[in-house]
Amino acid sequence: MRTLFAYMTQHPEESPVLAPLHRALGDPVRDGYCGHDDLCPQAAAGALVLDERESMLGLWEASYPRWCPPRLLPHAADTSLYDTAERATISATGITELWRTDCIADTVDIHFKRQRIGNDVRLSYEFRYVFRSYSYALPLSTPRHIQWHQISEVVQQQRLQRRLVDEYLAEGLWCRISGLAV
Repeated sequence: MRTLFAYMTQHPEESPVLAPLHRALGDPVRDGYCGHDDLCPQAAAGALVLDERESMLGLWEASYPRWCPPRLLPHAADTSLYDTAERATISATGITELWRTDCIADTVDIHFKRQRIGNDVRLSYEFRYVFRSYSYALPLSTPRHIQWHQISEVVQQQRLQRRLVDEYLAEGLWCRISGLAV
């Protein structure tokens, strides 16, 4: 709830899309139970991994079909959505040399979509975090459905493309969180 509120404060223009998630997260806290009949909005964490060539790591999603960033649903052992995003990258790609921007784990984007479940619709929100890595950190044995691509091939929203280029590709804003020092 704090992560969502902080993001909505930083990006008020996105509040109308995020309002259903905000209400849904507040209902169980306020009412003491979930009344969404197993259709509660789903929250996941995604990793926007950029390399030194200004490329982004993408996983081929045959169900969409397009390149997407690594993502996972939170696990009980994760201490934050940021940890979930880091775990998504490591488990999907084998990359362990990851850095984060400015030593802060802020949400850079919340991706929203509707999923059909029978005749019902479930809202899905993916909290996305930016990481840096080296292109060589992707193991040579990595399957073909995991590759480095231009940012526009992995992220379709132009506002996020601009945010990544303007705010997160600047030199000197990265600190080591795991792997080898730069």
